[in-house]
Amino acid sequence: MTPISIELAESEHLSAIPAIELAASALFPEVDVPLENRYCVTEDELLREAQSDARLWVALTGDRIPVGFAMADFVDGGAHLDQMDVIPDFGRQGIGTHLVRTLIDWARSGDYPVITLITFRHLPWNAPFYEKLGFEAMASSELGAELAGLLKAEGEAGIDVRRRICMQLDLTQAGK
Repeated sequence: MTPISIELAESEHLSAIPAIELAASALFPEVDVPLENRYCVTEDELLREAQSDARLWVALTGDRIPVGFAMADFVDGGAHLDQMDVIPDFGRQGIGTHLVRTLIDWARSGDYPVITLITFRHLPWNAPFYEKLGFEAMASSELGAELAGLLKAEGEAGIDVRRRICMQLDLTQAGK
């Protein structure tokens, strides 16, 4: 197992993130990520903004090569895991878990009440992964306007939202 550190992204890390996104998207079957979406990556401006705001983390090898990242945003008054990817060759080494736990620590230190995310409900490295970290499925009646809007935008972009699930981690409960 390669030693990995999780750090706030520096500007020199940003150029590596699109390749990480593209490598990770190759894991998804076409029924989940249609070809027209497979080559979409986070806009440079959004990455720069997240990096500047200290809400973008990278997983770095001992040689300082980025192999994963997590980007947070703010949705409905809480923290939101906007994107998290790990290069498949580095999967199943706990890197994704470490990235999510880093985001949880960040959200706690910012006194955010919850962390939300949208993921695939049926893929083992998606909803079941987040459930192991304490995230719970949200009923459609629990979605705030912004989170519902993000889900709607996914549908408009060609993603089958029936295969998606909104999840949250309640940070107000003791022991979470």
